Amino acid sequence: GCYEAPLGITARELIDRFGGGVWKGRRAKAVIPGGISMGLMTEDELDTPLDFSGPGTVGCLGLGTAAVVVVDETVSIVDFLHNSCRFFAHESCGQCTPCREGTSWSLRMLERIRAGKGRLRDLDLLAEIGDTMGMMPGSTICGLADGAAWPIKNSIAKFRDEFEDYIKQTNPTGYMETDPVPALPIVTTH
Repeated sequence: GCYEAPLGITARELIDRFGGGVWKGRRAKAVIPGGISMGLMTEDELDTPLDFSGPGTVGCLGLGTAAVVVVDETVSIVDFLHNSCRFFAHESCGQCTPCREGTSWSLRMLERIRAGKGRLRDLDLLAEIGDTMGMMPGSTICGLADGAAWPIKNSIAKFRDEFEDYIKQTNPTGYMETDPVPALPIVTTH
C-alpha cells in the first residue's frame, strides 16, 4: 500500500503499524529504504529510523525516495541483485565508461552465477566492480553509476553467505575454480 508516515519512523514500525506486517506472515529478510540504488537494510537493522541520516548508519546510501520495499524470506538476494543489475544495465545510456562497463559486467557475472557457473571469487570481483563504479561520485554525466554501485556493494557485504551458498549449490564441482579464462596470445605487427 501507499502510506504517509512521520519522518524518523523505524522500518519495523512502518511495516507493522502501517503495512499490517509482512505479507502472509512471513519474515522480512531485508528492506529497501527508498529505491534500489539505496541498498538493503537487513532484518536486524529494521529498528533504524527512516530519516535523512538513519539508513546511512547501517550501510545504505540514504533514504532516497522513501518508497520502502520489503523483501521477504522467500526472495533470493541473488535474484534481487540480478534484477537490480539488469535494470541499471538497461538504463545506462553507455556514454560514461564506469557506468557502461560496470553495469554490463556486473549483469554478466550475475547471469553466470545464476546459470550455475559461478565461482566464489566472482563475489570479490563483483564487489570490486561496485567499488570502482561508485569510487568517484560525480565522475559520470549522471548519477546512475553511483546508484548502480550501492546495491552491488551492499548486497554482497550483507548477504555474502547467501551468495556463497547459492554458488556452492548451483556449481558444486567448479565453485572453487580460480583460474582465469585463458587469454589469447598477443600478436604484434612489427
